[in-house]
Amino acid sequence: MKNSKWIGAALASALLVTGGAVSVLATSSQVSAAAVNTAAVEGSMSWSINGTPVTLSTINSGGYKLYSLSQVAAELGAGLVHGSSGIQLNDSKGLHSVQLQPGVKSYQVDGEALEFTVAPVVRNGKTYVELTKLVTALGGELAADAHTILSFARPAGSFDTLHWSADGSLIANRSDAESTLLYKFTQTPGNYDLFSSSEGAVDFAVSADQQWGAFSDETGQLKLINLSTGLISPLGKDTSVKTDIVWSSDGKTLYFVQGDKQEKLAQISVETGEIKALLEDKVENKSELRISADGKSAVYIVNITGTAKNDADSTEDSLTVDFSKAGEQLYKLDLTTKGAKPAALTTTPDNKLYPEILANGSVSYLSADADGNAANTLKLITADGKSTDVALGAEANWSIGVSTGLVVSGTTADGNTVIYSIAGSAAPVELYRTAEDVSEVAVSADGSKLAIISDGKVLVIQNGKALQLSVSPEAAN
Repeated sequence: MKNSKWIGAALASALLVTGGAVSVLATSSQVSAAAVNTAAVEGSMSWSINGTPVTLSTINSGGYKLYSLSQVAAELGAGLVHGSSGIQLNDSKGLHSVQLQPGVKSYQVDGEALEFTVAPVVRNGKTYVELTKLVTALGGELAADAHTILSFARPAGSFDTLHWSADGSLIANRSDAESTLLYKFTQTPGNYDLFSSSEGAVDFAVSADQQWGAFSDETGQLKLINLSTGLISPLGKDTSVKTDIVWSSDGKTLYFVQGDKQEKLAQISVETGEIKALLEDKVENKSELRISADGKSAVYIVNITGTAKNDADSTEDSLTVDFSKAGEQLYKLDLTTKGAKPAALTTTPDNKLYPEILANGSVSYLSADADGNAANTLKLITADGKSTDVALGAEANWSIGVSTGLVVSGTTADGNTVIYSIAGSAAPVELYRTAEDVSEVAVSADGSKLAIISDGKVLVIQNGKALQLSVSPEAAN
């Protein structure tokens, strides 16, 4: 599967401001006595900073609540230095530099001159400043209504193609960016890095251990991407068209649909780059390739098109197209027997989506009525060829196989999205429910971790609750 109003700073990479850049600020001799406020009323305010409750010291000055500069800087992990030309702060990532002066409204962020609503104030030897402008100047994010602060703002944008990696991070593509931007998120909001800007790596097949990704670039060349470092390397030299890439469970082999018309099945050794043909039956439009965990069988979909018919003279008026047998059908191929022929698993006219080979040898798939007149159904074809429906409390719209069985997403009658876990023949267990639209679900290799794309935002699900790792573009404005 492909709300609170946050005040945040956009991702930026800036050089630290040099000492000469602070010349627009007032010098210490220009700071008036008004900078030292002995009449302001002291107080405190509770906030959550990076998920930890914190009580911040405040003063009320001129109708504005100001916060202890040193305390806020320490909680955000920012460095603070007092100098003859004022106070300089640097965030812990070295991306942002802030210069300010007590009693002076003007301040600088990464060399740009800005202005406080009310100038910083000194009381009892401590400097107090506007909280929102300080947090955002240091690259953080603040939600005033929720009294929540993050040391680093979450990235704003619309995301898709979500994948887990072995270190517990999430990799997602920012789809609304002008160029390719793959971000890698930890499960701590605001903690992320630019993972890759390689255009071909927007989407990739993930190995069973989630340490590697594999994709085919625009030339047909297979590439491997290290999901820890982002390093990309070529695999083999073949440049034929390759789609629907699948890893073997041991990570030593890649399987794929091959050919301009998706007419072949093949595999390539990850160690040697040698390609081996598995099926060349000239049947076109193969897709959704799946390989069993033991590597003994393959399942795939064939999109069967209409058959053209005309008379002996092949006149244009006599040409007709028979669509009676058109549609998507599931096939299974025995990979252990040389020359084995594909066996049809289905003959029905419905559309088939998301096939999976389960541990017991049965095959699951999502059945969708070709004309849209019936609800989607999750179906199971047992090893002996019998087809049964899997009962859910929602209309299925996506599924994926995991080591424990299946993870399935569906839409309830009242429009909610529900995600279920199905282990073997056990009843579905609800993992998460939301009223928002969900376009993608990503599941860790062992099925214990869940993440989703909802309205373009990246969320990780922990104990049935969503933790938001990115924000919509509108929320950052």
